[in-house]
Parts: sequence; structure tokens; C-alpha cells
Amino acid sequence: MKKDIENRGDIELMVEDFYKRMLEDHLLRPIFLEAANVHLAEHLPIICDFWETVLFQTGNYRGGTLQKHLELHMEKPLEARHFERWLEYFQTTVNMHFEGPKAEEVKQKARSIAAVIRVKIDNLERRRMELNN
Repeated sequence: MKKDIENRGDIELMVEDFYKRMLEDHLLRPIFLEAANVHLAEHLPIICDFWETVLFQTGNYRGGTLQKHLELHMEKPLEARHFERWLEYFQTTVNMHFEGPKAEEVKQKARSIAAVIRVKIDNLERRRMELNN
């Protein structure tokens, strides 16, 4: 039986394995390494702070997740297929290592976050089209 996500170490395992898998993907790799210009040594602790704050309300993350993704979208358009693939890798990674209430919660939060960002991107694109007409 797998254990549940219990602490920062578990989050680090999840995030590191997720990025390892995701960055091997031809669809997602260019977004993270080229468009977003992510430096993993700097980025991974920030992402761990994010998920630790989401799951355990630590308050360690103080970034602007939505704004960063909107800016990234302006650099390289983020499409539904990118979010679907991201969620697929995320859920697979969580399922490989963990099971329990926190594991279910992190997967649900990931789905919710992806949905919100996707809606905001769609709204942004709708406004841009209205301005161009």
C-alpha cells in the first residue's frame, strides 16, 4: 500500500518526478524550457512551496500563478491539449507514489487550477479578438 502525501519531502518527490516525466514530452518541454525559460534548480523549490501552501496552508508560496501563466501564454500560446497533457502527467505521477486523502486533494486542486487558468486564457483571447474587430 502506498502512503499519502504527508510533508515537504513527499511534495519534493512528487514535483521532481513530475518534472522529470513532463520534460521528456515533446509537447510540454518547449513551453517550460524555451518559452518560460525555466531553470529547474530555481523553479522546483518554488513549485514545492506552491504545492505545500496548497495542501498544508504553509504560506511559503507568494507568487502570482495566474499572471505568470497569462504572460507565458502571450509568449507561447497555451492550448487545451497542453493542459490536458500536464494534468495527465501530474495525476499519473501522484498515483505512482501516493494514495489517500491528500493525494486525492492534490489531484483535484491541480484539475481546478488548470481549469481556472484555462478559463482566464480563453477570456483573454476573447477580449483580444473583440479589440481587433
